[in-house]
Amino acid sequence: MDTTQMWVVVQLNAQPVAFPATLIKEVVPWQPLNPVPSKALGVMGLINLRGETLAVMDVLTMSGLGCIAQPSFMLVLDFPDSRVGLAVDRIEGVQYFTEEQIDIDMAGGYIQGTTSRDDRLYQLISPSALEQLMARFTDVSAIIESS
Repeated sequence: MDTTQMWVVVQLNAQPVAFPATLIKEVVPWQPLNPVPSKALGVMGLINLRGETLAVMDVLTMSGLGCIAQPSFMLVLDFPDSRVGLAVDRIEGVQYFTEEQIDIDMAGGYIQGTTSRDDRLYQLISPSALEQLMARFTDVSAIIESS
């Protein structure tokens, strides 16, 4: 039986990218960040969100695909061992995709596959690969502790 999953679709430099809804704790409007004493690639700054300090990341910078120049929102990603903020240009909304709709031929890096709908190509994020990418470039807990 093919299972349907809920995905939150955002834009990263005008490209539709979908995150599993189970990964996202919340979506918050963009707000000013506190600078970090680290030069960690992709770390934009720190934010205090209801008493919790989060590192805010730019996944495009980490992967060498540019940067989010004018973020409008931040996704709070809830990984098993950490929680981080991720800068995004826009929130498009929720889409539902089945496993059979996902093409894994274009998978790689933190993209687990792609799917097309209404003449648009959606890149689907792999939570574990994204967490590994972030961990490879920075120790989030060390950045938070040093601030």
